[in-house]
Amino acid sequence: MSTGRGVTIRAAVSRGVGIPTDIENVHLAAPGPGEVRVEVEACAVCHSDLSYLDGTWATDFPLVLGHEATGRILEIGVEPEADDELIDLSVGDPVVISLIRTCGNCRACLRGHDVACTGDIALNDTSPLTDAGGAPLIQGLAVGGFATQVVVDRSQVVPLPADVDLVAASLLGCGVLTGSGAVTNTAQVAAGDTVVVVGCGGVGIGAIQAARLAGAHPIVAVDPAVDKRDAALGFGATHTADPTADPTGGSTGGGHPGGHLAAVITEATGGHLADHVLVTTGAPAALDGAIDLLAPMGQLVIVGMAGDDVTIDVAPSWLAAANKSILGSKMGTARVAVDVPALIDHHRAGRLDLAGMVSSTHTLDDIQDAFDEVWRGDVVRTVVLPNGTVTGNPTTAAASTAAGGPAAC
Repeated sequence: MSTGRGVTIRAAVSRGVGIPTDIENVHLAAPGPGEVRVEVEACAVCHSDLSYLDGTWATDFPLVLGHEATGRILEIGVEPEADDELIDLSVGDPVVISLIRTCGNCRACLRGHDVACTGDIALNDTSPLTDAGGAPLIQGLAVGGFATQVVVDRSQVVPLPADVDLVAASLLGCGVLTGSGAVTNTAQVAAGDTVVVVGCGGVGIGAIQAARLAGAHPIVAVDPAVDKRDAALGFGATHTADPTADPTGGSTGGGHPGGHLAAVITEATGGHLADHVLVTTGAPAALDGAIDLLAPMGQLVIVGMAGDDVTIDVAPSWLAAANKSILGSKMGTARVAVDVPALIDHHRAGRLDLAGMVSSTHTLDDIQDAFDEVWRGDVVRTVVLPNGTVTGNPTTAAASTAAGGPAAC
């Protein structure tokens, strides 16, 4: 139950493009009705966070970023008996936190389209964060997870079983949810389909694992970094390709998934192109030529969020004649309350490797190092531990092994 009083927390505050992020003491308001306060145990760094920091995406400042997290319930906005949605939550419960907020009542929510919710949710209008001087701070991407605590809407949290590693499970808040959902919800990949995944970061590896679980074959992982391609093979890719290489073994220097990649795919399939091409990175070059990798009836699924100035030039008549389609996939068209528990089940059964995707961990004070790793493309996922350690984590071995494992982006 909420005490009605806010708390002082530590948070990584970003005050403008090109301005280093600083750790500040800030005020976090108490949770209101239908909201919960969560101690953040782990928050992965997503490239979306950096797209605001480097100006790729426009935003107002100052803000607290971080949206791919796990934690433990500290406070509930109302007595559980007063709100059916809160009955299954108790103080101390471990949870996954997602950026997707849903009202449950709008047309989109009633149709199961969580990512398109248009309902009236209090936190959409008022951030729970203010700085030491009382000035408002934006709750970046609806979470503000690079902080010791957060207040989020009940719809953003999913309870976790007690035996699930909280560092590994943080990836379920965005990266794995987005990548796997693009395969299962958006593309609806079926057994025997040919899948090409462009970009082998956290979202791409999540897509590759989901394609493997769906029975897709072959699964071709495309990335210019050899470490990333090698890592993709360990998660379920059957073939890999370097988009910058030419058929003679040289380099095109173009960084685009076209040209010789069609030959790689047809060799892997025995003669046909891809049923699904998923572009999981926002790099503009990744889209160049991607649609040419599709077989008739094929789907280009745009998962990564490029800048607003990036466009695709394609003739509608050509799409129609070849029965090809271009699909957007925001957050994997996820249904948080359905998809996250399903992913947890896969993880607990050993079918979905989350710990292996965690390349490194950092304290909140070292968050700039975490950002730099992602900017360089050194990691599959790097995870920030805002409180320094993960309390009561059922297994530290997986996180520690992953932190020293192969880097991949």
